[in-house]
Amino acid sequence: MVFIHSTTSVTPAVDTSLKRSHVDFSRHLSLEARARLPNPIKSIWKVAQVKPGTINMGNGDPHHTLYPICEMNFVVPSIDEHDPVQSWRSGTGEQDVIASFKDEPCTLSLRTAFAYGAGAGLKLVRDTLADLNDRIHSPPNHTVSLSLGNADALTKCFRLLGDPGDSFLCEEFTFSAMTNAALPLGIKWAPIRMDKDGLIPSDLERTLSEWNEATQGKRPHVLYTIPCSQNPTGSTLSLERRQEIYRIAHDWDIVILEDDPYYFLQFDLDVNQSTIQEYGYTRAMADVLPRSFLSMDYDGRVMRLDSFSKIVAPGMRLGWVTSNNFLAEKLDMLTDSSSQHPHGMGQAFIAELFGSGGWGADGFMKWISSLCNEYQRRRDLFMDVFRQKVASSGFATAEVPKSGMFVWIRINLEHHARFSSSQTPTAPGGPTTNTADLMDELFKKLLDSGLVLMPASTFAIVDRTGRTSASHIGDRVNFFRATFVGTDETIRDGLTIFGRTIEEFFCF
Repeated sequence: MVFIHSTTSVTPAVDTSLKRSHVDFSRHLSLEARARLPNPIKSIWKVAQVKPGTINMGNGDPHHTLYPICEMNFVVPSIDEHDPVQSWRSGTGEQDVIASFKDEPCTLSLRTAFAYGAGAGLKLVRDTLADLNDRIHSPPNHTVSLSLGNADALTKCFRLLGDPGDSFLCEEFTFSAMTNAALPLGIKWAPIRMDKDGLIPSDLERTLSEWNEATQGKRPHVLYTIPCSQNPTGSTLSLERRQEIYRIAHDWDIVILEDDPYYFLQFDLDVNQSTIQEYGYTRAMADVLPRSFLSMDYDGRVMRLDSFSKIVAPGMRLGWVTSNNFLAEKLDMLTDSSSQHPHGMGQAFIAELFGSGGWGADGFMKWISSLCNEYQRRRDLFMDVFRQKVASSGFATAEVPKSGMFVWIRINLEHHARFSSSQTPTAPGGPTTNTADLMDELFKKLLDSGLVLMPASTFAIVDRTGRTSASHIGDRVNFFRATFVGTDETIRDGLTIFGRTIEEFFCF
């Protein structure tokens, strides 16, 4: 296992009195996880790795002399450019070639990268990402395991922690592809209300305190949350909300699944240039990036999921999970008996990228800083065009996102001539407006006009807990999720269609 310890002085984000001497995390395991035995072949393989020079005649690996690959070259942007992202996009910047070899010296030999490995991933790569974690989050005594991206990690976490009939907590609008993955496992979702600033801590505490196990089943013990650029709403939790949510998780013994693929895409950062010059980009960026749940995790109750999908390439399918040693061991056991270790090509690339012949951690963070500037430029363009082409009519409004890729657009249906707020709900606590019908109509009109926006209903989590709320989620699906990661032309043309179509929808 890879342990990372704090090497920088970071002021705790939560009251350190929350720290416990011991938390029994075994109670959070699913029946499947408790019944799972270690993969015996992998157990022997791990023992064999400990003693150098051991002759291993027990594995079924093809010998490296039979690999039909001896070298891989990766052409990457030169990080010596002042603005590497813009130089790369325009084709005016220098390029670097970093290489992985099977028979020549390099950071991670292809002999190792292409062989069978343990579910946690190769130690060199885990050490590299543990070091990055330490520089950014400074979590106490946490363990890093690799994953095939956040989707792979999250579905495994569901299996690790959930039994049929369990209820997990999540935001009332969330990434349905992931929450749907829990449903075949028999896990139900208990949605927590949101506002423009994300998950509302008081509603989280209310849900837990009012939970009736006699009618609703076992009280939830897991919270799934996307704290930065929440998908789909684009909201980013403030430090104060994170502190309060962590306190609630501590009080109610909740495991937090911190799914944070957009963490490194932050906007309006006041990066200190003198810090860059004196300490480098990693320190300067760490000073201004949001405090994660992991950074305040004195209990060890956070399982943080990071990914290279949004900052390198989605098809890499490589990410990392940071958690306490107990849960990491159980997660690795699941991987060893299911998907097996992450792919060697991705691990080789990351090893060389962060190695002495590549960017290194500081060069990687310089790329991140430049990437933030480019995404911020696209966000600003989107919001400028939105104000001109859409918001000027008064039929739609949107908050300016602080991070990520998405804008959550509110359709002001209360101004529509056919909007009704006096419908009789078909079930207790059901919708009392025709919001869903009008939004479905608008979605189809946009589609006919050549524009696809994701409707809020796609992401709405239906309340299955039996509790009623002041406003049914069906009355609050008057939103679209839009992305600003496309080209400038896509942004301008798409919002022009949107503005024209929404005026037609409201006025005719």
